[in-house]
Amino acid sequence: MLFKSLKTILIITVFSAPSFAQNYDAIFERANLLYEQKNYDSAKSDYFMLYSRGMISKELFLNLGNSFFKLDSLPSAILFYEKGLKIAPGNQDLMHNLQFCNTLLKDKNSIKKSIFINDLILSFLGKSPNYWAISSIILLLLVCILFFFYWITVEISYKRIYFYSLVFTLLLFFFTIFLSAISKAKIEDSNYAIIFSPVAKVMTAPSVNSSTTYQLHEGSKAKITDESDQWYEISFNERKGWIEKKYLKKI
Repeated sequence: MLFKSLKTILIITVFSAPSFAQNYDAIFERANLLYEQKNYDSAKSDYFMLYSRGMISKELFLNLGNSFFKLDSLPSAILFYEKGLKIAPGNQDLMHNLQFCNTLLKDKNSIKKSIFINDLILSFLGKSPNYWAISSIILLLLVCILFFFYWITVEISYKRIYFYSLVFTLLLFFFTIFLSAISKAKIEDSNYAIIFSPVAKVMTAPSVNSSTTYQLHEGSKAKITDESDQWYEISFNERKGWIEKKYLKKI
């Protein structure tokens, strides 16, 4: 029974991982071709399909941002350029495109140009959850192989080698799963958001009946400092106020 279960896991791992990666690669290449043919809407749909399925990479975010830019959706373009910089701080293509978008905004965004050690750590962890997930699949495959040889080996010395190798690989497997979860949490966690409304009123209090303190326009990036049920407290150029959540999308 144990050997049968091991065999099942091994078969699933071997055959599902390559097909999974090939499917994503095929969609990505199709989207690239559509983009080159200036079919930006279809390209955007394919890129966004990959994003919605959990694919994360600086290339995907760059291409998504470019597609939205070509479709005159400036807030969405800025959103994905910013997402790309979260996992690839200092990337020249993302920075250049984001800076160009900034010249088109009514409310200029601050763009961080320096890279700190925490950015490099996040870049490593956020290499992408997909990267660590694929690594864990490969390690699981290796665990299954080592267990198989440990199971069939009679020689004690070899059995001991397979056992310790199995334990070490299993620890690496759990470590990559941990890194995948951490990197995904870091990518999804953000204190910044992009305005997705032509004009959004920033209020003195979280109420539609409060007075307007200032206004922001689409594409502006604001820092979230607090929140209530339907409102975010934001800071833009050190000016604080409250804005309805429906006008924002977190980076």
